[in-house]
Amino acid sequence: MMTLFSTNQLNEFLTALPDPTIVVDRDGVITSSNDHANSLFQNALVGRHMTVALRAPVIVEAVSEATARSLSARVQYMVRTPVPRNYDVIVSALAGGLALVILRDVTYEEQIERMRSDFVANASHELRTPLASLTGFIETMQGAAKNDAKAKDEFLKLMKAQADRMARLIDDLLSLSRIEISEHVQPTGLADLVLITKQAKDLLSNVAAENKCVLKFDLPSSMVVTGDADQLSQVVHNLVENAIKYSGIDKTVEVHGRVEKNEAILSVRDEGPGIAAHHVPRLTERFYRVNVQDSRNRGGTGLGLAISKHIINRHRGKLVIESELGSGSVFSIHLPVHNKFI
Repeated sequence: MMTLFSTNQLNEFLTALPDPTIVVDRDGVITSSNDHANSLFQNALVGRHMTVALRAPVIVEAVSEATARSLSARVQYMVRTPVPRNYDVIVSALAGGLALVILRDVTYEEQIERMRSDFVANASHELRTPLASLTGFIETMQGAAKNDAKAKDEFLKLMKAQADRMARLIDDLLSLSRIEISEHVQPTGLADLVLITKQAKDLLSNVAAENKCVLKFDLPSSMVVTGDADQLSQVVHNLVENAIKYSGIDKTVEVHGRVEKNEAILSVRDEGPGIAAHHVPRLTERFYRVNVQDSRNRGGTGLGLAISKHIINRHRGKLVIESELGSGSVFSIHLPVHNKFI
C-alpha cells in the first residue's frame, strides 16, 4: 500500500495518534481510520467514499487540493452536535496519491483565548468606570466647584471611594493571577478550617454589626485539611462577608462545619433574596454578577467567587452553590481531610 508502511503498520500508527485521523486514496475512498475518527463521524469509515462518510465539503475540497498539488492544506471544521466542537484539519499529501487527514480539536484553545479576550475587556471596563468618575470630579473641582469648600469635601470623599474601588479590583486581579499560576500545584501544608473560620468571624464582626446581622457558628473542635491556610482564609472570609452583605439588614448568617466520609465541609447559609437557577452555574465566572450595580454599590469586584473557586480547585476540593429565589443561598466548601486526621 505504501513504501514506508504496511497496512498493519499504518493502522497501528493511526491508532497511536490522539487525534481523529484518516487516510484517503486518490479516488476519495477512506483506506484507514483510527477509532477517534470513527467516533467523531459516528461510523466505520474504511472502504467508504469520503464525501458520503464525512459529509464535510470543506475537508473533501482540502483533500482534493492537497493530492492534486502534492502539498499540504489546512482548513477549519465545526461539529455542531451533540456538543459544538471546532477542529483544525491538516491534510498532507503522501506517496501513491494518498492523503493523511488529521483533525485536531482546538475548542479548548479557542475557549481560553476567548476567555482571555473577555477578561481583558472586562477588566478594562471595570477600571475605566471609576477612572472616569475620578476625572469628572477633578474637572469639576478645577472648574465650577473651584472655590466651593463644601463641594470639594464631598467630591474628595467620592474620589476616595472610587480610588478604593480601583485598588480592590487591582488587588483581586493580582490575586487571581497568582492563584492561577500555582493552581496545578497542590498545597502540602496543614490548615484547620475551624481556626480559619473563627478568625474570619473576628475580622468580620464590625461588618456584621454595621449590617445588624447575627452570625451563628456550629463547628466541630477541628477540621484539618491539607492546604494553604492563607488562601483558605481568603475563601472563608469572602464567603462569610458576601453572606453578610447580601443577606440584608436584621438577617442571620449561619456557618456550619462537619466531617463526612473523609471530607471536611464548611457551609455558609444566608437569608438573602436567593439567586435564580440560571445564574447559579455562572457565579464563579470572572466579573459575572447577578446585579451589576448592586454588586458595585456593595464594593464587589466580580472576582471574589472566581478567586475562591480557583483556590478550592488547587486544594482538589469543590465549591457547591445551592440557591433559589426567596429562600436564601448556601455556599459550601468541600475539602479532603488530611490523612492523619481521618
